[in-house]
Amino acid sequence: MNHPSFKDQFLVQLIQQVTQLRIQLRQLWQKIGQTHGQDSGDETQDSALIFLKKYHSLLFPEQTLYKQAEDRTLDSLKLKTTELILKQVNFYYLPYRLESLLPYCDPFTAVGTFLNALNLSYENLIQDLEKQKLGQAMIKELMEIEQDYNLKLTGINDFPLYESAATHNLNKFHNTALTLKRSLDVINLLDRVQPPGYQKQKNNLRKYWHQQTIQKLEKTITKLTQ
Repeated sequence: MNHPSFKDQFLVQLIQQVTQLRIQLRQLWQKIGQTHGQDSGDETQDSALIFLKKYHSLLFPEQTLYKQAEDRTLDSLKLKTTELILKQVNFYYLPYRLESLLPYCDPFTAVGTFLNALNLSYENLIQDLEKQKLGQAMIKELMEIEQDYNLKLTGINDFPLYESAATHNLNKFHNTALTLKRSLDVINLLDRVQPPGYQKQKNNLRKYWHQQTIQKLEKTITKLTQ
């Protein structure tokens, strides 16, 4: 007797009519506009929605958006499903940015959107070993950043990091990642030392860190630690 696979069961729950997808997309974009227009303290939520809008991609052609689960705790099934999807392409780490999408869409949409930001697709990761290695190198860099810094609490603009990753130029990506790390070091020192006008410096760095040079950031670190 044939039993439906876990993937099939999950997909059955996700498949909806095209008209419903249009309604949900419209509601989602409306929510993005409302959220972005508010001076909310929850900047993580805001950036997750903007990321979803910018890079939105479905993992499977027949897939539609999952019913939004607003303001709810992520259940273990969503997290586990996402981990299993990544495992199939030999990714064994769940990046913070990918996890931040899960309150707003199903795991398949979240993975598709995240991969789209890296200029990758699930299909080419499965078929192309070189693409897998490239993706693994980028995931490793993200993992190292997230192990040393709490991006959620810092609220730093991580879009330039993904824009750099999308070029598939690993040297450029690693350099951008280093600039991000040094910027986070400066932000942490500013919080600790609290020099005059530090809040303005901190906010500017959170938004425009990618316009800094590593050399200038290193000098700032030296100055703040003297």
